[in-house]
Amino acid sequence: MKKHFGSVFLGTLIYILFAFNSVLAADQAYFTTDNTTPLIGEPIQLVLHIRIPTGAKLVPPDFTKLGVPFFVKEVGSLNVVGQADGNTEYQLPLIVILWQTGQYSTPPLIVSYQLGITAPVNLTAESIQFVVPSILNESDLSLRPLKPQIDLPYFPVWMVVIVLAIAGVLAYIALRYRLIRRVRVQLLPNNKNDKWHPKANAALMSLKQFGQSADDPQAIYVQVSACIRQYLDVRFTLQASDLTTNELLATLAEQQIIVTDQQQKLADMLKRADLVKFAKVVPKLNVAQQYASIAAQWIQSVEQTQAEHTAT
Repeated sequence: MKKHFGSVFLGTLIYILFAFNSVLAADQAYFTTDNTTPLIGEPIQLVLHIRIPTGAKLVPPDFTKLGVPFFVKEVGSLNVVGQADGNTEYQLPLIVILWQTGQYSTPPLIVSYQLGITAPVNLTAESIQFVVPSILNESDLSLRPLKPQIDLPYFPVWMVVIVLAIAGVLAYIALRYRLIRRVRVQLLPNNKNDKWHPKANAALMSLKQFGQSADDPQAIYVQVSACIRQYLDVRFTLQASDLTTNELLATLAEQQIIVTDQQQKLADMLKRADLVKFAKVVPKLNVAQQYASIAAQWIQSVEQTQAEHTAT
């Protein structure tokens, strides 16, 4: 009884292994094409045929391993074309181009599949040979490139516009920042001179602080104008803080305290401040900072002129 059971079990096992090997023997991978003598740069229609057991999990091959001189231009989709005798046949179309003359064969290409929990099975696709003639066919008038085309990235127009707009805004912010720093560094001199009147040095320090301030531009104009008037109050005892702009300019012209061009610059500065204070003109921050710098340069010019007159 035991011998009979063992014989049946052994026979069944041998049958299963034989059937399994028969299925495995039917698997196959190979290429076909309708043109084995393409011209250089001519697209070649290739079809990879794969036959594996039905139900097996197929791992598509890596066509980048075809390598030079084969250039893979396009890979189609994997299609099931039929089932028979426990096998499924697939077809995978692709387009390749040869960019060199001579005789070439497709390199060994591995196709893997796995059936159930068994170990993966590797198939090597049968090679196919091509001959690329070095002499063109006189009857072929088709225009083809001599070298592989370069694939350049494509960006939609709207994306380019957005990127350019962002770059423009960032460039404007950076330029504005540099201009403001240049105004603070270059247009705000800190030339303190012991030979000048103490009120002049004090006014220059105040104007430097006003020019570096990021406060309201209107406030900077008011502070600078008041600083100029206080400087004239103490420097020339004019009570400039109590006089209107026209009265102050008339007094300076009558007493000839400062030279004509300095009077004209002072008139321009005070009238600009009056527009901000009374006409409610709103200046920009960098313009207000430049205004403080111009006032500082004007005080320096007055002090230098006064020092020259004293020396003579």
